[in-house]
Amino acid sequence: MAVTHQVKLIVLLVVGVAVHAERKVVIILGAPCAGCGTQSPNIVDGLGIPHLDTGNMLRQAALSGTAAGKIAHKMMDEGVLVTDDIVQRIVADRIAEPDCSKGFLLDGFPRNVEQSRFLDKALAKSGDAVSDVLMLNVPEKALQQCVMHRWMSDSGDEWTSGYEAFRVPKSLPAGAEAVCDPNDLKHCNMWDDETGEPLIRRSDDNLKTLAQRLVIFHEQTMPILGHYANVVRNVNGHQTEPQVWSDIKKELGISASAVGFDQPTESLALAARRQQAVPTPATLAGLVAAGVCAIAVAVITRPRNDDMSEPLLVE
Repeated sequence: MAVTHQVKLIVLLVVGVAVHAERKVVIILGAPCAGCGTQSPNIVDGLGIPHLDTGNMLRQAALSGTAAGKIAHKMMDEGVLVTDDIVQRIVADRIAEPDCSKGFLLDGFPRNVEQSRFLDKALAKSGDAVSDVLMLNVPEKALQQCVMHRWMSDSGDEWTSGYEAFRVPKSLPAGAEAVCDPNDLKHCNMWDDETGEPLIRRSDDNLKTLAQRLVIFHEQTMPILGHYANVVRNVNGHQTEPQVWSDIKKELGISASAVGFDQPTESLALAARRQQAVPTPATLAGLVAAGVCAIAVAVITRPRNDDMSEPLLVE
């Protein structure tokens, strides 16, 4: 009985460590127009974790009817800024949900060191911590070029009419000037490749607003890098999308074969078969547990005399 009990403890320890170690808590940071929104879908797909965008979390909380969600809903209806306290309560509720058990990507939170400290305390309750802070570095001149050439649709991705780090939609003829007025779609030549929606310019995509946001970003958000100095992963965001994604995969330990939305993709059926053939972290944990169990059974059932039983367990 003592042997069986010790084997159970070994199995639980190994499985517990393997499952816990696979949790990936990633924060993505970057100045306005650095490409966080563009690369986040690639990251969550590559790691198999949910994308926790602050705006979406607030909207979901408002619909869910939680105490914090009701307050957020009232604030948003009134057009006032949702307070840090409410945002933090919503984040704490969201990261405790089952789909975050393997990890999550935070986009838009934390925005300052105080929020970082709150996040640390919330994670510490489950014995976790931030594993990676991905910083997309883009020079200011490139950010200016980005906001002056950025186009997007309501439910699609971000596109460009002339910026290296974003994709040009297939609908824009080579060398043509981008035109897409929501009130005159007959002459629109900018359409989202995936959704087919007309692309529009954000009203806040201008140099004045960018300058104001950069001041806030440098004063409030950049200090987060010092707070998480040991886990910061710097990536040059002023490259073509495939190259940025390639560098992100290296920094976050994502399989080199992981395909981003901006790269050539295989058929869905083939992709599904390939993913099934590659062991996931959970599968590897199961294999480890099975191996431990097999060894334990072999140790327990093999013929032995009383003098040899304990040394065999130690080995």
